[in-house]
Amino acid sequence: MRVTVLAATGRLGQALVRHLRAEGHAVIAVGRDPAKLTTLPEDVVRRVADFGDATALKVALADATCIVSCANAAHVPAILAALPAPLPERLVLMGSTRRFSAVPDATAEHVRRAEALLAELPVPSVMLLASLIYGAGGSVVDGLAARLRRSRFLPLPRGGRSLVQPIHIDDVAAALVAAIVRDAAPGAPIVIAGPAPMSYGAMVRTIARSIGRPVVILALPGWLFSGLGRLLALVPGLAGLGGSLRRLVEDKAYDIGEMRRRLGVSPRAFEIGGPR
Repeated sequence: MRVTVLAATGRLGQALVRHLRAEGHAVIAVGRDPAKLTTLPEDVVRRVADFGDATALKVALADATCIVSCANAAHVPAILAALPAPLPERLVLMGSTRRFSAVPDATAEHVRRAEALLAELPVPSVMLLASLIYGAGGSVVDGLAARLRRSRFLPLPRGGRSLVQPIHIDDVAAALVAAIVRDAAPGAPIVIAGPAPMSYGAMVRTIARSIGRPVVILALPGWLFSGLGRLLALVPGLAGLGGSLRRLVEDKAYDIGEMRRRLGVSPRAFEIGGPR
């Protein structure tokens, strides 16, 4: 199968290209940075297009029969506007489980809007709602590891009892490939996450063990993080940090039955696939 990958030079895009090639698929990689595109394998067709350039995006997708976007859901309207005629046989988009958060957030709104647009599209399609992704650098997990290298003390709301369900980037890539090829994949959005919820504190302790560092979790009341987050949301430029603090208090636990049933993917446990 020939697959057009949008945002192919990002961490997830590169992982997806690697998985697609390993399974024998031909890849057309679309990215905005020509220099980064040249780092992809020689057998990958490379096309330059920015989501903000409607003409370039239409040209890049003109012959696409199967499209996978690894980009933020904010770009979904631009992608849908650039779909070729005839329409592709399959369209797979990335979303985020942040869409379930009660904390006001632009990313969550973009995902919800994209879901609504996709539901009206006459193309076999699906959006994958990923939980916290780790395993390729630049993630929350890597940030926590860097923090623990500087200091063993880490303040967390309620001592880190909030639940999380991180997923390895290779499991995300495997889910995207399955969403392309499996007949059961198209339809309602599919949550993709780790095999089971774990406490934030357990995740932190796993990270600490993996880098050989001790950790002391300082238990602070949840209302302190929620209140500080609300205050920061009022400060220009700090709304994102405020939202992050408020989300630390939320449980992020998900049912991945649809991931297993429709995609046939069983994710690895964080203890096995965590940072090395």
